[in-house]
Amino acid sequence: MKSRASMIALVATMALTGGVAEAADRVRASLFKIGASTNAWIAKTQGFFDRNNLDVEFIEFRNGNEAITANRGGSVDIIMSIPGTVMVASERGFDLVLLMQNEVARAAGPDAGSIQVLADSPFQKLSDLAGRKLAVSGLHSQMSVSVQTSFEKAGVDWSKMQVMELPFPAMNDALRAKQVDAVAQLDPFTTQLRTSGGGRVLSWLYVDAVPEQPIGAWYATKAYVDKNRDLVNRYVKSLREAIDWLDADEARARRSIAEYTGLDPKLIETMPVIKWSWRIDMDRWQATADMMRKAGELQKPHKADEYISDIARQFVVK
Repeated sequence: MKSRASMIALVATMALTGGVAEAADRVRASLFKIGASTNAWIAKTQGFFDRNNLDVEFIEFRNGNEAITANRGGSVDIIMSIPGTVMVASERGFDLVLLMQNEVARAAGPDAGSIQVLADSPFQKLSDLAGRKLAVSGLHSQMSVSVQTSFEKAGVDWSKMQVMELPFPAMNDALRAKQVDAVAQLDPFTTQLRTSGGGRVLSWLYVDAVPEQPIGAWYATKAYVDKNRDLVNRYVKSLREAIDWLDADEARARRSIAEYTGLDPKLIETMPVIKWSWRIDMDRWQATADMMRKAGELQKPHKADEYISDIARQFVVK
């Protein structure tokens, strides 16, 4: 026998749906296991997707390129990526449009991305690193372009830098062992190096390149959006509600990041909290596209407007 409460809930549901409970629409979305994805996890665990009648399955990938490939192969419907990766993919013929912005860099440091040297290093500013060894997580990404732009703004000839690829978890040890002179690091490793006393920040790389640049967003193919417009609107509505829920209470947001990522809550307390933002500043998007073009990652100039779906336009601020 069902309990009286569950029977009342069932009757209410049937009344609202004309007698038959409506099945939730299924969505497969890509995700990175990083702090900035906490809002997506909150949307699922706190019932925002449920309330918008969505059954969302998240599939983890290591980067935007993997997610784009999976989307093209039909394994996922909606993807998360840093915008620069999608800008390059779009220029190469991938039919991807922006659904909603997820995260931006800060207007000023501290921020998630940093260029650091050893605390006792003789290097005091970026220009001191001209021609030196620098570790980056990968070449040709929006992050590496932001690093390049930061150095060029400091008057450094980027072509003369000794740039090597290292995964983020290996960078701090490489710096301590003096295998490199500087690292382009990302949180939580930025904060771990900075607060351990072992590192010293010379640049907040995203901030110095393009302050408040978009560094995380949600995409789908235009064909998928055209076919599933109502579903996509409910998906971004759920994510927006989750962002607002996190932004309403910073302490709660930090607890949620720690719970989702498994990072030490004490470390999370020392990190700049994620700057989630669904509000789209077209000037910042244009500056990011221009930065990617200047660095040679985009082969021709592009208007930021060409990346924005009509669904995302509701989030554009003047």
